[in-house]
Amino acid sequence: MKQPFQYTKPSTYTTAITDEHTGSIRFNTADVRAETQAATDVSVYVEAFVEAADDHLNGNDWREAAMEATPCEFRPAGSEATGQQIITMADRSVTFDPRKNWDNQTIEKGEVLAGSVIFTEATDTALVISHRATILDHNLMAGFTVQSMEQTADKMLRDIEHSAAGKVAAILATAPSTESVSEAKPTGKPVEIAEDLIDILTTHVNQTVGTSLSDFVILLPVSLVAVLERAAQRAGQDSIEDLIGAGVQPYTGTDHGIFMLPKLFTSLSYRERQDGSIWKIEASRNPNAQGWDIEIMAVVDIIANGMVKVKIDTSGLQTVRVPFPLVTCVKLTA
Repeated sequence: MKQPFQYTKPSTYTTAITDEHTGSIRFNTADVRAETQAATDVSVYVEAFVEAADDHLNGNDWREAAMEATPCEFRPAGSEATGQQIITMADRSVTFDPRKNWDNQTIEKGEVLAGSVIFTEATDTALVISHRATILDHNLMAGFTVQSMEQTADKMLRDIEHSAAGKVAAILATAPSTESVSEAKPTGKPVEIAEDLIDILTTHVNQTVGTSLSDFVILLPVSLVAVLERAAQRAGQDSIEDLIGAGVQPYTGTDHGIFMLPKLFTSLSYRERQDGSIWKIEASRNPNAQGWDIEIMAVVDIIANGMVKVKIDTSGLQTVRVPFPLVTCVKLTA
């Protein structure tokens, strides 16, 4: 017989909630361990998340997807970004800072002839992609599922993609090889807006670096995505890319306009780390917040500065390197 006041904590206690229903309150008599209660252990969630993110971002699948989205390279640690030398397809006049030739003539504009070589270089500013998310213990103590983890990872990677694209847009907005034009912002139904946007982009195709929209990647504000997707549905197309006929990359943040990046003349150059990985994924304990901080980082250079030699005398003996417009930025005004 048990001694007075010596009780064993029950594993299950049943109580009546109403006359028609009963409920069960369950107590755990053993310690909660990762191998037995993994779905409520925050450290297990964080470990699985970091491993999955590392496998995806530093795997071949991500590299293939990155190359399909935009022209890019993955260069070894410590090496410089690879510039390009590509021949122009059409004549074009370019303006530049006034230069004086040997005859003391001031030249402000020169003609770039078809067949001239364009040298592409990295922009003065490289992009450091760095995002942090804090996973609080109390948010996961009730448990989690594989599907909820996948949804969290997909949302986080999409946010990183769109945010990084926004930072690329900010760099391109001030790059010397970006040529800006202004157009009236289309209005009306999604189909009408989409048709007007496609007409605007087609009108401003830079014929020296491409002949059709398919030769460009379109970097556009995420606010236009819903409109273009609806227009694609009405047109019977599967995606915005099929509707426009060009690759599309949405971006978030400040609206810098719509950028037309020529595939043959621009690219992204991702820097590999010493271990050959592109992305660094780290998890660290944040005791002040009672949670875990997950950080995802990468460094990328933007090859979008074009330079070309322009003659500043009739004989062609005197030349000067000047910025060449590669990227077209279409700014929509009300």
